[in-house]
Amino acid sequence: MNKNIYNKILNVLYILFLLSLIKPFFNSLVAPRSFDTWNISEYLINYQGGFVRRGLLGEILFFFVKHFHINIEWSVKIVSLICFTFVCCFFVRSFQKKGYSLYILPLCFFCGGLIIHYTAWIRKDAMMICFLIAVLWTWCNKKNLSITMKLIVINLLSVFIILTHEVFAIFSLPILFLLLFDFFKSKNTAKYAIFYSLISIFPSIISFIFAIFANGNIQTAQAIWDSWHIISGMNTNEVPLGNAVGAIVWNSTETFWGHLHVNFLSKYQGIYLVFYRCIMFPIIYYISTNLFLVFKNTNNYTYTENHKKILSTILIFQFLVLIPLYTFLSTDSIRVTFYWIASSFSIYLLIPINMLSSTFPLNVVEIVNKMNLALTKILKPSKVSVSILILIVGLPIYAASTDMFHNTMLYRVISIILTICRYGLSILTSIFSL
Repeated sequence: MNKNIYNKILNVLYILFLLSLIKPFFNSLVAPRSFDTWNISEYLINYQGGFVRRGLLGEILFFFVKHFHINIEWSVKIVSLICFTFVCCFFVRSFQKKGYSLYILPLCFFCGGLIIHYTAWIRKDAMMICFLIAVLWTWCNKKNLSITMKLIVINLLSVFIILTHEVFAIFSLPILFLLLFDFFKSKNTAKYAIFYSLISIFPSIISFIFAIFANGNIQTAQAIWDSWHIISGMNTNEVPLGNAVGAIVWNSTETFWGHLHVNFLSKYQGIYLVFYRCIMFPIIYYISTNLFLVFKNTNNYTYTENHKKILSTILIFQFLVLIPLYTFLSTDSIRVTFYWIASSFSIYLLIPINMLSSTFPLNVVEIVNKMNLALTKILKPSKVSVSILILIVGLPIYAASTDMFHNTMLYRVISIILTICRYGLSILTSIFSL
């Protein structure tokens, strides 16, 4: 097939795919959401019942609602929309700057996943990636700041977002530690480099530890719930244990085993979905590492085999640190995969390639490279092979759901075409019936 025709067909498919994302995004924006919904209640956790995990942003929101009488629901939506828009703009601009294809961005495992999830963009996910971008940018691009000032800013940012949502620490502090270790090891022995690196992010580590153990109890949750009902003028009632405020009282052991059961031991879907994930994750990894090679901009091309090795190593590292979320801390497959891919590409795009090359041990990079070569032997990277995988890749929204095919680009393109045809047929029928 002629190259230009092939690219035009692919562009049309992507336009249709983007159109299919508009409706669920708009619906989730305008649909009314009460305090009971997880999306809103996640932002309502505050310190009115004492210190508790994820309460800092809620305390700030509580202050503004109490003193300025702003709308709670739309405040949450606007903050979420700003963060999501910033993340999308950051990746679009960064990809264009390096001459990378944008085809990967709207897929279910990247930014599109938060829309495909319908309400996931009205969560703290995009906000955490915003803070990761800010932390990495501070470390690598603020050359006018001293190391001490950089570390102060980084810790202030990290502590704020960790006290807003502790998951940030899981996918951000490990890579930050490696970057600091790489910096300190050039001037010290490995033992001292580890010590200095840990001390440098000690406030962030401590805040993470506090957040882990500050679960709260039913009295804490009820005090939070009552505080919002009082300032909103609504009658108070018992806090629902099924939303984010009520979830702070969940027993850790039961929560861990519950997530583990849903992720791997579900009676009807567990084995099937575990097998499916074992296939999908390599496909996502394959697309992420090879797409820039096969869809390259020859006028501004900055993705070589060395870049691929570094990006691959980052993806493997970030996947490993997120294993707790994939196993016993979460069942949201699409959201956790967004953390994986968005954090990996943030690191790759913001940290200079020469710095990343020294951050990861050479023998680890070579092991990853051998894995890449093995995958290449199974399926040679080309526009056709990568395009087919792009069309069929899909993730279940939740670990135990079987809606992965509905989240593929292929299904959504077919659905939007059928929708357009139905509207067109309806219009023609109306015209001829006149």
